[in-house]
Amino acid sequence: MIRSVLSLRPKPGQSQDLVRFFESRKIPERALASPGCLGVEVQNLLPDGAEVLVTALWASVESYQTWLESAGRHEDGVQMQPLLAEGNGAVAPARLYEVARLATHQNTSVSR
Repeated sequence: MIRSVLSLRPKPGQSQDLVRFFESRKIPERALASPGCLGVEVQNLLPDGAEVLVTALWASVESYQTWLESAGRHEDGVQMQPLLAEGNGAVAPARLYEVARLATHQNTSVSR
């Protein structure tokens, strides 16, 4: 299994708008519909929302790559730009981690 980690730096005061952008575009739901996506989280850094972290669990690197090449991904990035901070570092390169061990409670859902 693979964990993808994407770090986004919103404009000051725009972190909730960025989270709502993910909701309105149904990005987590679209990712889950992609073969091999096992889960998605959109996280807001406490206390001030200076970073929005998007993580997902994938069956394989290939399944993550399929998501990257899916319809709408490029358009998501274009439409997200007005919510992101200026300059380099607003979108950090995505990182992939091999999941060495995973422990979960089945059928448990946590949302805000």
